[in-house]
Order: sequence, then C-alpha cells, then structure tokens
Amino acid sequence: MRTRLIGLLAAGVMFLGMATAAAPNVSAAPGATCTLAGAKVVGSSGGRYYDYALSVRMANLTPSAGRITTTLTSQYGKTYGVAATVAGYTTVSKTKVFSAPRGSAFAVTACTQKG
Repeated sequence: MRTRLIGLLAAGVMFLGMATAAAPNVSAAPGATCTLAGAKVVGSSGGRYYDYALSVRMANLTPSAGRITTTLTSQYGKTYGVAATVAGYTTVSKTKVFSAPRGSAFAVTACTQKG
C-alpha cells in the first residue's frame, strides 16, 4: 500500500512538471499600452493542443473611456484577440482561454484603442 502511494505521488509530480514545462513564454514591447500579464495551461485535450489562459493588461492613456483590443500572436503565426472597454486613465486585466498547440509562446503584437 505504501509503495503504491509513493508511486502515485511520483506520477503526480511528474505530471505537474510536464504541465509547468509546457507553459508558454509571454512578451510585449516595452512601454506598450497593452502587456501580456501572464499565461498558464488550464487544461489539455489529451492531444497536441492545450487550453491556455492568457491574461492581458490594458491601459487607457486618455481621459475618456475607450475600447481597447489587444492582438496576441503565437510563434506558429496564429493570432488571438482580447478586448475590453476601459475607463479613462485606468488599467484592466482581462483573461481569455485559447486552444493552441502544446508549447506555444505568445507575444502582444498590436494594441488599438477606439474612443
């Protein structure tokens, strides 16, 4: 019984290690009004694709509310969008789940605002 428990614990640690290793890299241009605050694997379909929760931080640098759209691109060339209406001079974080190939890296490639 004890040996079985230790084996299960070791398997669980190995599984968690693989999920952490598959977490994506995130980046954004310095000084941008939108940044990628974080990303994590939230699940797996059991195949080549994972569900990634991408958290985007968007800042409104104007006095009036506006809709900000952030475009994220993976190293495979696929783009994803996150949008939110942000009050004047405030920052908001928005998290969205995307399905992407295992080991994807994401970067903020555009941030546009419509007043």
